[in-house]
Parts: sequence; C-alpha cells; structure tokens
Amino acid sequence: MASDSTEYTDIQICTLPWDQVECDAFVCPTNSEGLMSHYPASKIRDLAGPGVEEQVKPHTPLAIGAAVVTGAGRMRARHLIHVPNTLKPGGKVQVEDVLRATSVVIVAARAKGLSTLAIPLMGAFESGIPAEEAARAIHSEFKSYRGDRPLKILLMARDTTDVEVFEVAIDGGPA
Repeated sequence: MASDSTEYTDIQICTLPWDQVECDAFVCPTNSEGLMSHYPASKIRDLAGPGVEEQVKPHTPLAIGAAVVTGAGRMRARHLIHVPNTLKPGGKVQVEDVLRATSVVIVAARAKGLSTLAIPLMGAFESGIPAEEAARAIHSEFKSYRGDRPLKILLMARDTTDVEVFEVAIDGGPA
C-alpha cells in the first residue's frame, strides 16, 4: 500500500477494524448539530458507545471549521476529534468543507498535543463529493502540515475501493 512520509508527516493507509486502531485520536466527521446519525459518524458511535454523542451536544451548534475533542469510549483511540463537514445530518458536503474539517483536525491535534491520528474518508457518502476528491483534500491538508511535532496519519480504508482511492490521492495520479 502507498504511504507518504516527510519530516513533518507519516501518512499511511490502514485497513484495521476501526475499534482496534491504537492512536491518540480518531477523527469523527459529523454535522453542526453533532448528531452521529450518518456514516462514518454512525459507525464510530456504534463502536465507541452511545455516551460519546452526548459529550458533543453541549458544544453544538458547531461551525464548519470547529472541532470538539471527546473521549473515545470503547475504541482503542484515546480521543475522538469531532469535526463538522456539513450543517445538517445528511447535508450536502463540498470539497471546501472537507478541507476545512481536515485543517481543524490539525489545529485540534496541535492544541491537545496529539501526534497519531486516524481519519476515515469523509464527505464522500450519500450527498457528498466523489471519493477521489475527498481523499485528495484530506491528503493535501495533512501533506501541507509544517508543525513543531511530526504527525502520524492513518487514512482509514474500510475496503479495497477506499484503499485504491487513498492510493491515488497519495500517488497524485488520476482516479
């Protein structure tokens, strides 16, 4: 599988079950209301446990470009970084929303001292953008990171299609 490493980032594709990934934080794409009703947030809610969604509610509504860090419940990740990429559950997602959400993940990680992040493909489901565009947006934001502490990024692929989409993003070729 493709990987992309610099002095600032180590970006890898990961196919482990999400609840088995040991990392500082697992990214949970959500909506401004913080409702974990649509994939991938619904999968994360099911793996972490129902109390996770309740930790976000006091901070809503969340702006696109904001983040809330919570515990990760039953997952092996230490935290979840909840980032909205749409206003309403199931709402339309644009490439700019995925870029903003990924950017704020970096800000939250730096503020909390987190260095290993797992992120699923976001913004590419139901009313989202093409998976290739979402993967390129996520990869480009992490690739442009220049912080004082290196980040290890695990691009979470749920199947061979996600692996291929992330590989294309890393390799820079057309899908």
